[in-house]
Amino acid sequence: MRRPCRRCDPNNFQDYGVNPFVDTWDDSLSTFALDVDTASYTVTRNFLESGQLPPIEAVRTEEFVNYFNGGYEAVRDEFTVTLDAAPSPFADPDHVLLRVGIQAPRELSQSTAPNSVVLVMDRSGSMDEPTGYGSESMRRITLAHRAVELLISGLPRETRVGVVAYESRSATVLEPMEIDGNAKWIMDKIRAEVTPGGSTNAESGLIRGYDMALDEADAGRQVLVLLLSDGVANVGATRTDEILESIGERADIGLSTIGVGLGPFNDELMEQLANRADGTYHYIDTPSEAVRVFVDDLDGLLAHAARDAKVQVEFDPDAVRSYRLLGYENRDIEDESFRDDTQDAGELGIGHSSTALYELELSSRAREERDTIATVRMRYERPATGTIVELVVHLPRSAVERSFESANPHFRLAAVAAEFAEILRSSPYAPSRISRELQHQADAVADDLHRDADAAELASLIGTARRLLR
Repeated sequence: MRRPCRRCDPNNFQDYGVNPFVDTWDDSLSTFALDVDTASYTVTRNFLESGQLPPIEAVRTEEFVNYFNGGYEAVRDEFTVTLDAAPSPFADPDHVLLRVGIQAPRELSQSTAPNSVVLVMDRSGSMDEPTGYGSESMRRITLAHRAVELLISGLPRETRVGVVAYESRSATVLEPMEIDGNAKWIMDKIRAEVTPGGSTNAESGLIRGYDMALDEADAGRQVLVLLLSDGVANVGATRTDEILESIGERADIGLSTIGVGLGPFNDELMEQLANRADGTYHYIDTPSEAVRVFVDDLDGLLAHAARDAKVQVEFDPDAVRSYRLLGYENRDIEDESFRDDTQDAGELGIGHSSTALYELELSSRAREERDTIATVRMRYERPATGTIVELVVHLPRSAVERSFESANPHFRLAAVAAEFAEILRSSPYAPSRISRELQHQADAVADDLHRDADAAELASLIGTARRLLR
């Protein structure tokens, strides 16, 4: 039994279950939409740093894995697909982990970066609550202001910025104007008028923001709508479907969501809004996390390198007895829809990477080193041209590393992050407690990556969770 979580009740998370093992002779295909969201890891970190275990529903394995650098090679204008595999130290001896890594180009000769950004900012009473921990704790609204200031500092000077704020009702704070010569005035206006108070009518704010975005798009501009909120919608339409039905969908308007604060916090709403509106979902709880999203990863937040990106993995039944995809439970796609290009899938921003891990039970029938274990296909649309691209990569048995320790350190980091998530979400395929082996592997990979800040933080969080799970 878990300890009671004092901060769980006011929050809204959705449990998507845990993928089971699949017999390869029954179904040799696994198809899913790519995902680059990272909010689940940051939300979990916030709970742990506050001395609390996260609710099971808050933990999504793929978002733990995708928080970390995959170490993939980036090629201008082209995607790369990396496959590697090694025995798992956390599973049965005859099981191996397969990593499917997708890396978007960090440079595009043709880009659809927005030249208008519409900010939809939550100024309800809950935004006056604190977020973060330790020396980085502050009011949610203050963190939202800092995030916007970072964003405006990084945008091209000719970009137009408009601002909508909402509480019980919505209001236009700022009609779209160029940043050049107006940056200070824009921030002064936001600090003066986006202040907490009232209920939360997210629907009203999104509709007003989309009306502003439509005016910009109708003038021939590419628009990104950014929602900054704790996600609590208690007035108007509060369900994702109702809100999306109200705002509609257009290819020249994107929507990404930025979560701020816990208790109360509607993680389900924020994630599904981004998923359904072809955007990404991030969570910021500290100024340093705001820098990560709005400075370090700004290009990926602003511009897509791929639309409706999906992956299909075909396993050879002679080589693989059964398989299990770790995470991506809410990103499943019917196998026969893989080449249906009207099927909504995932979006990858410039420079983004997406990683999926499979646990495989190998068959004794596959003895030849040249035997193919898996064939991986990635299919996506190039946003600038609408061209459909399909990539194919094969993994031979000879590519499987002899031991986990000999595998690429970024592969090992992904495996550690996934095992940590599986334990925290009480997966039936993971132990109920954090083992010494997991802590050892976390420390070892942090050392091999020369104490990379993110890897070292993961090792520390595993130690914290281990004490709490006792």
